[in-house]
Amino acid sequence: MGVGKCYDIGKDLFRRRWGLSGSDWQRVKSKGDVDMDPSREATDKAMMARCVELSRLAVREGEYPFGTVIALDGRVVAEAINRTIRDGDVTRHAEVIALSRGQRAIGREELRHCTLYTNVEPCAMCSYCIREAWVGRVVYAIGSPVMGGLSKWNILRDDGIAAIPQIFGAVPEVVSGVLLHQAQQVWRDWNPLAWQMIKLRGLLTEPCTDGPHIHVRPAQGRSLWHYLQMLLVRSAQPRIETETPDMSP
Repeated sequence: MGVGKCYDIGKDLFRRRWGLSGSDWQRVKSKGDVDMDPSREATDKAMMARCVELSRLAVREGEYPFGTVIALDGRVVAEAINRTIRDGDVTRHAEVIALSRGQRAIGREELRHCTLYTNVEPCAMCSYCIREAWVGRVVYAIGSPVMGGLSKWNILRDDGIAAIPQIFGAVPEVVSGVLLHQAQQVWRDWNPLAWQMIKLRGLLTEPCTDGPHIHVRPAQGRSLWHYLQMLLVRSAQPRIETETPDMSP
């Protein structure tokens, strides 16, 4: 069997597995992502507004101002705020809690179609969880150059770990700076003095210092061999039963 024939068989298997049309396949093959919907910017702002609202709720609950939403086609799948103080557990970040709820609600495979929104750039721990959960897109407002999983450690955009498809997803699209000023205002209202110290030390900053606030880093595609590996591995895995989403903060 020739190489071309093997390619066609692999392509058909992948398309049937993930329900891609011919045009979708061409976009995935050439760009690694399906074209943006014209209404995506409005959806991003609406979901980030919810993150900002959740971060205010976190303050009322005695937590630091962090809020996360996971959405699929503009529909909220899961959301969470930090529970590090209330639970006495440093691992209880909003992103990790939301990912756990999202996997229970729709299953890990569907998270590759989802966008994770969070008011502050995910830290290194949360970024590894995002990559391992196969989230396809990440949107945040405020940059975190000291602890961030993109600006400091580049975990969100690291193509190397995507070479292990059994564990890590492909490089997601990353959008930063959405509703930046609204997100910053929550931190300022939480503790004006602490916010000034945070800014002076460069802990939380604007994601981009030049040009427009909103910056888009496109998703990266995978090779056909990578897709085939992923197909074989996932076909051997048992299906995960999903649960009704837990929407409580």
